[in-house]
Formats: sequence, C-alpha cells, structure tokens
Amino acid sequence: MLFWEYTFPNDDSPPIWKDTFKENYNARGDAPLTIGRFSYEDLRQKFLTGARTGDPDVIEGVLAHLTEYIKAGHLEPLDDRVEELDYFDGFVDSALDAMRYQGKLYGLPYTGNGRALIYRMDVLEELGQEPPETAQEFQEIGRLINKEVDGIQAYHNCTKDGSVRAFQEWMSHVYQHTDQLYVPEGDAWALNIDADTLGQIFDNWYYQVWAADEPLGNPDQLGTGWQVNDPGYLNGQFAFIECGTWLRGWTTGTNINDTDATATLLNENTGVGHLPYGDGGSKGTFLEVKPIMMNSHSDQKDAAWDAIATFASPDTMNAMGEDSPGNAMTPVHDEVESTIDNENWEPFVDVFKTGRALAKVGWGPVREPFYRLMQEVSYGKTDPYKAGTKLHEELTALESEL
Repeated sequence: MLFWEYTFPNDDSPPIWKDTFKENYNARGDAPLTIGRFSYEDLRQKFLTGARTGDPDVIEGVLAHLTEYIKAGHLEPLDDRVEELDYFDGFVDSALDAMRYQGKLYGLPYTGNGRALIYRMDVLEELGQEPPETAQEFQEIGRLINKEVDGIQAYHNCTKDGSVRAFQEWMSHVYQHTDQLYVPEGDAWALNIDADTLGQIFDNWYYQVWAADEPLGNPDQLGTGWQVNDPGYLNGQFAFIECGTWLRGWTTGTNINDTDATATLLNENTGVGHLPYGDGGSKGTFLEVKPIMMNSHSDQKDAAWDAIATFASPDTMNAMGEDSPGNAMTPVHDEVESTIDNENWEPFVDVFKTGRALAKVGWGPVREPFYRLMQEVSYGKTDPYKAGTKLHEELTALESEL
C-alpha cells in the first residue's frame, strides 16, 4: 500500500505523528505500508499524469488538488465506507463540506486553518504602530519599517510561478471581496468578481509590494515561494508575512539559523491578525483544509481505506498536534484538542471562522493566467489594473469549461 504525502515534519524532531500513524495503521490492516514524500507541486503533477497506474493508493494534498483529481477521474468516493467510522460525526461541518463534490465525499479532512497576517509585535511597538486593518495602512506601515528599522524587510509574499502558496495568498485577498470567485449558474459556473477589484488586488499585493518606487518587499526575492517566505520570517528577516498555523511549531531544522532566537520570536514577539483588506473589502481569507484521498485506480482499496481511516482519526490527529502543534491550532474534529498555548496566537480562531473554501471548479486553468499576470505585475511589466482587466477576460472565458 503506497501513500504519497508532504505533510509529516521533515526535520530532526521526533516523528511522533508519523510513528503513531504507522502503528495505528498496522493495528488496523496488514498490507505493508510504503510512504513517499514529494513537494505539493510535484505530487500534483505526478498524480495527474500517473494515477491510472494505481500508484499511489492514497494521496494527501491541498484542497485545490481535490477537484482536479475528481475531474480527471482519479478519486474514489468514500460515502459508503465512512459509515463505519465511529468518529465521523465529529468533523467540523465546513471542513467536511469542503471534501464534497456534487453530493459525493471524496476525502477526509485532517487539518485546517485560515490564512492570517503574521507580524512582528516588537517592530510595531518600536514604531508606535498598531497592526494594520486596511491595505493602505499596511503599505504605510511597511514603508515606515523599511525606512526606520535596520536589518528587516517589511513584507514578503510568494510570487513563484506555479506555487500553491502564491495561489492561496491571492485567493485570500479575493475572498475579502467575494464569497466565491465562481458561483453555479445552471449547469455552468459564472465569474463572481469585477475587473476593477482584480486590478486592485494586483495593485495592493503585487505592484506595491514588488514594482512600486518604494517596494515593500526585496526585489531580489522576486519569484520565490514559501521556501523564502516562512524561513525568512522565522529567521527575523520580515516584519509581515501571510501564513497558516504551522509556523507556530517550526523552531528546528536546516532552515532555522538559531533555534533559541526563533522560539523567542514566535513566543514573545509574534502577533496574529486578519489580513488587511482593500477598498470595498472586509474580513475574509482562504480556508485551507487538507484532504487525504483514495486513488480510484488502486487495486488495494481496502488497504487504502485503512490508511485513510487511520490517518484522519482523532487519535492520529492528536499525535499530529503533539508533533506539529501548528497543524492542530484550529482542529477539524471536535475530539482533537487545539494546541494554542499563547494568547498572541489566539486570533487564529477568529481568522479560521472567516475562511472560505474553494468552489468545486477545476482550478488548474484558473491558476495559469493568474500566475502569468501576477508575475507580470510583480516585475513591473504590466499595469495592475490592465492586468485585472485581462485576468477578468480570461477567467470569464473559462466559465463554460470549469
């Protein structure tokens, strides 16, 4: 039984979660278990092109993958099997609803969070500033930081082509202006945002950050992803990033320069808040719910189900919280204890409540023009509002294909 994932911690910490999963799986089933690790970009591509071989039997991923896999015919519905689970009724409704497509359940959730603004409390205090609520306040404070504070850049976001995180960050700001980017219209989908709003998002979060005369970010870091974003904050390089709960427990590993300094930063100097929003916007963010799913082409579906039922069980998820505390700060099951142990991080609970799950469209065609135009704006090659108009045209043209 082959399981592909990119979620177990991959550092020097004790593998409590992974070991608990393997022990619980062995107690439930007898098919030998093999675990393969790939980045989410590679995992998605390998599964879309190779799932018909039957490998892997089980795959973990992000929510955007689920719809793509369904439309490709690669996921097995789980409705009949979940009836045997004594813990099934304990899942948070919004997390479970995110796993459904056209009335069928295609995965079980195991972790969830709302994307939040992570900020340096000590830096804001030094400058006499409050956490920003609007995009304008955010930009003003960011430029003040770049001018007045040595050794730190105001902000970083992900601009790597094809980056899952870049897409999630963009959707977080989309959800500040609309509940869904696409809404059902008969048997098709209709785009649910105007061109000017798309242009404003490009302006606030890409042009002002990277291409303006006084950029908030470091232009030398253009085109980078989470590999710069998250460790950069943890190593004290940025005052603001957009991130999820996993950051809380990341104090060791090859990406961390000084474990003690990072622990102090997270425990004493980090605050959490809602993402700043632009004109006409309000509180809202990308709801990340990660699924574990079964390959419809697997020839070991009973063993695959054993792995899914074990992985998404409260016992395994509580071990996840012990091993990777950030993953259980806003748990998706009522038998899983939140790992929030610091009042500065408690706002994540409120952020989680404003999260919106992706509509069940095929997101691959949507992401392609976003990545292209996002980079054009970030590199200063296209006016953000012209990019908004172009993106609106291209996303509208996709309505009948989704």
